[in-house]
Amino acid sequence: MGQDKIAWKQILTLIAVAMGLFQLYTALFGVFTAMWQRSIHLAFGFLLVFITSASGRKNKTAAVWDVLLSLLGIMTTIYIISNFDDIITRFGSPSTADLVWGAMAILLVLEITRRVTGWVLPLIGLVFILYAYLGPYMPGVFRHRGYDLERIIHQLYLTTEGIYGIPLGVSTDFVYLFILFGGFLTLTGTGEFYIELANALVGKSRGGPAKVAVISSAFFGTISGSAVANVASTGSFTIPMMKKTGYDPNFAGAVEASASTGGQLMPPIMGAAAFVMAEFLRVPYLEIAKAAIIPAIIYFGVIFSSVHLEALRTGLKGLPPDQIHGFWKLIRKKGYLLLPLLVLIFLMVVVRWDIMKVAVYSVLTCLVIALLDRSIQFNFDKFLRAFSTITRSVVVVIASCALAGIIVGIVNLTGVGLRLSSMLIALVGHNVTLILIVMMVVSIILGMGLPTTPAYIILAVLAVPSVVELGIPPVSAHFFVFYFGMLSMVSPPVALAVSTAVGIAGSEFWRTAKNAVKLTLAAFILPYFFVFDAVLLGQGSFFKILFAATTAIIGAFFLSTATIGWMFRRVSLWGRGIIFLSSICLIHPSYLWSLLGFLGVSIIVAHQWFTIPAYLRPKFTRVKNSILSAE
Repeated sequence: MGQDKIAWKQILTLIAVAMGLFQLYTALFGVFTAMWQRSIHLAFGFLLVFITSASGRKNKTAAVWDVLLSLLGIMTTIYIISNFDDIITRFGSPSTADLVWGAMAILLVLEITRRVTGWVLPLIGLVFILYAYLGPYMPGVFRHRGYDLERIIHQLYLTTEGIYGIPLGVSTDFVYLFILFGGFLTLTGTGEFYIELANALVGKSRGGPAKVAVISSAFFGTISGSAVANVASTGSFTIPMMKKTGYDPNFAGAVEASASTGGQLMPPIMGAAAFVMAEFLRVPYLEIAKAAIIPAIIYFGVIFSSVHLEALRTGLKGLPPDQIHGFWKLIRKKGYLLLPLLVLIFLMVVVRWDIMKVAVYSVLTCLVIALLDRSIQFNFDKFLRAFSTITRSVVVVIASCALAGIIVGIVNLTGVGLRLSSMLIALVGHNVTLILIVMMVVSIILGMGLPTTPAYIILAVLAVPSVVELGIPPVSAHFFVFYFGMLSMVSPPVALAVSTAVGIAGSEFWRTAKNAVKLTLAAFILPYFFVFDAVLLGQGSFFKILFAATTAIIGAFFLSTATIGWMFRRVSLWGRGIIFLSSICLIHPSYLWSLLGFLGVSIIVAHQWFTIPAYLRPKFTRVKNSILSAE
């Protein structure tokens, strides 16, 4: 049995390395045509999913079936490549072989998605396929002419409007390379360095461990782009440290879950959904990353100020000096670990290279560091293990994107997106706010059962057209559904990021989820503002962007004051209500609302200042300095 496990492991490593080399080679020297490139990418996905399943089987017959399924998957992709010219020639008139291999490909995509994500996403895919077939029997606005199996299979298998559509193209061209980059960053110890760096920056301040969690999760988000992976990686260190300092386990778990969820929003890399968004909007990925900067600052700013105010409220201290590295000492010792990220930013922002080449050279920078840094003890075995671990982690993205392609293909075939838009407008008229509320609820519900990327894709093709039709800028509409799909990670009753944090913190799920929603409250409010004015997404004049960003960040701080209930001292219930409304006014990008917000918070600040009890006055200066210096 041990020999069998070793053999399976070697096979999987070989597949993973072959896939990695293929992706790096085509990124450097040019990709094949879209159908070829995406077919090969999907073939590796079939192999990795089914061979991984086979390697864990105790029943040899079941393992043989998994191997056969992997071979069938490869054959469906080989058929596309070997018959590519003939398929183009007879476009619209598929042969019997086309239909047989196409039906197999669709079923196999449903199966690999089921194996790596569960039943929800493949069931949604099946519903869409049935919808295309049963169109004449659908009620009201959803009725359409209906399509036979020949037309459906042609759309989903023989064109770039189905399985081999934009979502799988994004996985092929961008997502894999950046997951590879993140994996090699982890190999060099950069993840641990980020935590040490955050510790050196804020570890001594009040509630330092919670602030370390916020900063390190923001840094780590540029590596993983996954909320659950982020919690599991940084949370195993930061949550116990927060509890040891005195934070309630329910609050500690919420801090890590909230900060890790925002990693998908954190430039320069963000999550896979951001790359899909760039393709949908037909803009360079850099434009999406730039649009996310202000929202990311606001998101993490709220959490950071919340944990500071919670530390003040509960009288928590920072870590002892002997447990913290000096910042400059750490930079001198390990600062070179920032080089891969700096190379990525320089090549993407300054040189403006193609994003695929940027990823490749960033990966190569990691490899150079691994080879030169003796403390890493890098060798060929580590190289193979890293490739194997990294590549197998990408199968969720491959399967999700292939299945999302099926959904997008059916939407394009039937026109259900436009029908749904018409129905929404007919139901609520031209009331954009009501449509946005519906989109928010649907985004959160979808995100509860799906990874952020497929949840975003489904909403982008179904719901976004309805608000764009009403005059909302496309970039704002796409960011709106992306945001709420992301926030499903902290939205009960599922809240996968919270569930992961609860396991580490030993806390109660519902209390932790409640705290997580409080910490991310600004993120639930912000999208409504940038939908109506995209200045918070960096769209507009420099002065207007600067003003809106500044007032929004100030508003975010006071929103923390409202949720935690602390400023210079405890804030009364009526004061929290005024601050809450005023902070929302400050986040609003208009000058008038911002002025009203300033007036509101000024009233409460003045009240707190002039009504400090006598017994607190000797301590006030120290508290004030603590707030200003975050110590």
